[in-house]
Amino acid sequence: MRPIQGPKLRSFRGGDLEAGSVEALERTGQADRIRLEDADLSGMDLSGGRLTECLLRSVALADTDFSAASVLESSWERVNAPHLKAPRSTWRDVSVEGSRFGVAELYDAGISGLVLRGCKLDLVNLRNAVLADVLFEHCTIAELDISGARATRVKFSDCTVGTLEVRDARLKDVDLRGAALSRIVGLAGLKGAVISEEQLVELAPSLADHLGLVVSDAPR
Repeated sequence: MRPIQGPKLRSFRGGDLEAGSVEALERTGQADRIRLEDADLSGMDLSGGRLTECLLRSVALADTDFSAASVLESSWERVNAPHLKAPRSTWRDVSVEGSRFGVAELYDAGISGLVLRGCKLDLVNLRNAVLADVLFEHCTIAELDISGARATRVKFSDCTVGTLEVRDARLKDVDLRGAALSRIVGLAGLKGAVISEEQLVELAPSLADHLGLVVSDAPR
């Protein structure tokens, strides 16, 4: 068995950031090297916008529209987003810590270098997304949908995942050993993932059902 490749990540080095303006961000849809703290961006249209080397701390993002936006080399801390609209968005070298997401629409997104640490997420829609170098650490996820996604070097560490949907996913070096998985939909899509022996035993009934196996004790 070849070695499993883990995520290749770069940490955000904010340095000296200027205090940002909610009004300026709303007006231009762009921000470079700013710090936003205790701000409310709820309902703001940032579709097609760009945030580069920015720190968002204790920011509300209720129904903020990040469709086709770019979030680059940034850090989000204690962000609250009951509904994050970010389909077709681009994320590169971003960390998200201690945050709460309800529905996160990230389908068709391009994600490269993302850390989610200590986050609680209800529904994460990553259908048909392209993911590379992603780490989920100490996260609780009710439903994670990566159907049709292409994922490379993705790792879960001390996470709980209620439902993982993987129909038609293409996985390589996706390490699920650090995830407590309650339910998996589309078992064939797990090809290319790494699981533990314990997880294999837990998945045995689902695998038997998927393969159409009849499991019965030998007649006596």
